[in-house]
Amino acid sequence: MSYKDDLRKLREEAGIDPNDPKYTPSTPAPEKPGKAASDADVSATEPFTSEEKKMSLWQKISLPFIRSSILSVLFFALITLIWIAVSHTVVTSVLDASDDVRLVLIIKDFTYALILAFIMYRLFCSQFANSFHLEQDRERSQSKAEEWQAIQNSMMETVPDMIVYTLDTEFRYTSFNNRHKYSMLRIWKKEIQVGQSILDVFSEPQIMEGMKNDLQRVLSGEYISHTEKYGDNDRTATYWQTFYAPILNADRKIIGISCFTNNITPLKQAQSKNLFLSYHDPLTELYNRAYCEDVFAKADREKICPYSLIVADICGMHQINENYGRETGDLLLIKVGEIISKAVKDNGMVARWESDEFIVLMPETESEKAEAFTNICKCQFPGVTVNGIPLRVHIAFATRTDPDAPITDTLRKAKANCVPSLSEKWSE
Repeated sequence: MSYKDDLRKLREEAGIDPNDPKYTPSTPAPEKPGKAASDADVSATEPFTSEEKKMSLWQKISLPFIRSSILSVLFFALITLIWIAVSHTVVTSVLDASDDVRLVLIIKDFTYALILAFIMYRLFCSQFANSFHLEQDRERSQSKAEEWQAIQNSMMETVPDMIVYTLDTEFRYTSFNNRHKYSMLRIWKKEIQVGQSILDVFSEPQIMEGMKNDLQRVLSGEYISHTEKYGDNDRTATYWQTFYAPILNADRKIIGISCFTNNITPLKQAQSKNLFLSYHDPLTELYNRAYCEDVFAKADREKICPYSLIVADICGMHQINENYGRETGDLLLIKVGEIISKAVKDNGMVARWESDEFIVLMPETESEKAEAFTNICKCQFPGVTVNGIPLRVHIAFATRTDPDAPITDTLRKAKANCVPSLSEKWSE
């Protein structure tokens, strides 16, 4: 499905008219927050109006030149007329208006006009050059701004699983990528716009307050990171890690907030798998020896008593692997683990201690209860076969009654109780 088709579908699900012209499928460029500026506002802040932008470069340069110079011309012309009128009046009042006086006045006026024309020429040339360079600088600045905007958009859209957006100090959007736009439309049924407050999108007050608190902390100078889990099932849940950081200007003043939210579900799954394998047997998925040793250390440290252990040993495991193959032996191990786990249920922790040996850890369990579960396990194995091979498992238990005795002594006692059974030989 293309971007436009996906966006149209999301709009329809949110009850938004897909053909509404105010919604565009492209990523919005950062704008000044607040309401959209009108044409009058643009003309008041930009060098040229929309009509003037259609003019040629010469026309663009001439407009500010004429605007800034015409008042100067009128001002100097007025000064010239006043000067000529006053000087003629003063001279003719002092001297007779003879031909020589008139000639002097003409020469004076002509000289004054030449000097004024030269000054105006220099001013006009300077103003024209300034207007030309200002227009060139504006075009270069606009080109650099467009280039930076393209780079920023490319960076925001590079990682498809990352949500990126920026806010001003009033929590209004200044930019965002398509993934964030999609997410807000899909979850909250609202299509966000630049200049819109992010707090207005959330319909649940609790989520809005939590977001507001985080954003206020960022505006105070904090860098925030937290991970959220979505879904109750650990195998299908998704994990998202969010980073909030203040945006600083050249004077180190906070002018906004940047947010990056990344899908770390694969990383979490890998971590969970590594953690699972560090404490579980990969074949039977039961606890392994490393886990049992940690539990034993905790039991000795906290002096848990009574503490019962059940030991189950498979008879003839070596011969089964040699005669029937390791695949059959693996199935047999899995079956034994399932039977013991089903018999013990939530009353103990089942672990694979050695290659053919299982133990059940039962903290704070009296010997009578441990013996009962041992008998239950014994009753589950008769008649069970794997690939035609009957299971022969020897089970025994022991209970620690002295809190100062190490738990390993209890384990040795449980194994010792299996010695008569372990002496039996496997026969075909």
